Amino acid sequence: MHYSGSKVIRHPHTLLVALTLALTLTALQAMATDAKQACTTDAKETPLRSEQASAGIMVNLAESPDSIRATVKQLLGEAVNAAKVAQAPTIVFRVAPTSYLPLPEQQALCTQLAMQTSAQPLRYPDHVFANVEDFDSWLTAFSQGQDTDGKLLYQQCGGNCDPSFTFVVSRGDTNLAVATEVYCGYARDRKVNLYTLSTTMRGACSAAP
Repeated sequence: MHYSGSKVIRHPHTLLVALTLALTLTALQAMATDAKQACTTDAKETPLRSEQASAGIMVNLAESPDSIRATVKQLLGEAVNAAKVAQAPTIVFRVAPTSYLPLPEQQALCTQLAMQTSAQPLRYPDHVFANVEDFDSWLTAFSQGQDTDGKLLYQQCGGNCDPSFTFVVSRGDTNLAVATEVYCGYARDRKVNLYTLSTTMRGACSAAP
């Protein structure tokens, strides 16, 4: 602070109070961080199901049983029902390529992005969907670089690099709230045009909020 023509003299008691408040705030922030980390560690995941599905254009347009679109609906629909029965608040849904190109064939950009996003995944705005079908439609557009989220994904995960997705789905009474993280890295082997899709249930965190 700057004052013209006068000098501010702080009373020792005032300085002591300010110092105490600063130390208290720092301690509270540290406690909140520790609690958040403990919550993440403590929230165990129970595996539900894992399947491989085709990324082929024609099978997904037709929503064949072996397509990603059909498998998303099946696995996530089953997971939502299982979580409801188990009263688990959260589902973790993962989608990743099954096979990648050998390292010598990878672009330098993909190697760089793999290192960066493995440490700090790309995050996108949370969305609320009325049902699994609405989420599936959004995921199709997102993964194909459509709409706002998809265009941003293609900007951040360029070259021939391929994304892997982690969706944390919070189950509400009438909707699904979805948080999205993306690992962008190595190019997949398009001769093996398969993705692995998996679901787990995550229990409530027992750490103090």
